[in-house]
Amino acid sequence: MTITARQTTTHSAAGRFVAGTRVFATAARAIVKTMINRRRVHRLADMPDYVLKDIGIRRDDIALALDAEWREDPSYKLALIAAQRRRGTLEG
Repeated sequence: MTITARQTTTHSAAGRFVAGTRVFATAARAIVKTMINRRRVHRLADMPDYVLKDIGIRRDDIALALDAEWREDPSYKLALIAAQRRRGTLEG
């Protein structure tokens, strides 16, 4: 029979503060990135239809992506739509 020592981690108050700060900073960066991408998708709506067609999206795809919750990244949703359209798994 083998006995292995299992090290348990005890977090100090300073360690918990640093970990909490990292989580907060990561969440803040994600929110800022999502808001920037949302503005970029709004700018896509100003482009002519032939440019959107070259990208692989339609104007109604932009509206669909922007209808998502504020926490969802609309540029990711548009990328998925364009990929589905290229593969032929999406109508249009």
